Amino acid sequence: MTVFFLVIWLLYSLYALVRNLRGREASSMPVQAMQTVLVVLALRWAWMSGALSRGLWSPLDIALGLVVGHLLFAFSLSVTHQHLGDVLWHALDLRGLADFMGKAPGLCVRYLGVAAIEELVYRVAAQDMLTGLLHGPVPAIAVSAACFCLLHDHFFRNGVVSAVEFILFTLAVGVMYYYTSSLTLVVLAHWVRNVESAYLDFCAMVEDTHSEEEALRMLDARHVSPVLESV
Repeated sequence: MTVFFLVIWLLYSLYALVRNLRGREASSMPVQAMQTVLVVLALRWAWMSGALSRGLWSPLDIALGLVVGHLLFAFSLSVTHQHLGDVLWHALDLRGLADFMGKAPGLCVRYLGVAAIEELVYRVAAQDMLTGLLHGPVPAIAVSAACFCLLHDHFFRNGVVSAVEFILFTLAVGVMYYYTSSLTLVVLAHWVRNVESAYLDFCAMVEDTHSEEEALRMLDARHVSPVLESV
């Protein structure tokens, strides 16, 4: 199963690289087939390795995931915006974030599903498998992080600084999973980052359109994404 999964995973990563460099989608049926195979095999690996029974509902892991995700996004802002005032404003604007989540619950649920699937495939399955095959966590974390970056088109189009920030975020999640083996922790950290990124987009769109309804519509349309891809 390990070899089969990794072959499909690498082929999907190659497809993502070509798609993002050329800006063109391949035939949807083969892509959906690869996604389905990857998710099914990742779930089987997670079940066999015990990842689905390691305190998925642990209050500590849930709290840590939410806090770590918020701190990671604050760090991301410090890298991309390089303005302490912006970072502090966002870190303290929890009421605005909660209000946004209340206005866009469907989008937030979608992000949670995508984060769970991506962490199952890239951390629980791929990183675990590579750790054994490559005889250590460092190359496994690096390879899985590289393939995760190839999956996201914003890695290619948002500039060098944003790309570096995304690499650091991806490596941090990989390290967290290696040391904690907590699916809940990495999923929630990933989810919080996605939601807070969408909230910043929402704020910018409201300034441009002067309409929260139009901003929500635009945001929802922007983030209609493949199963294995998020913001």
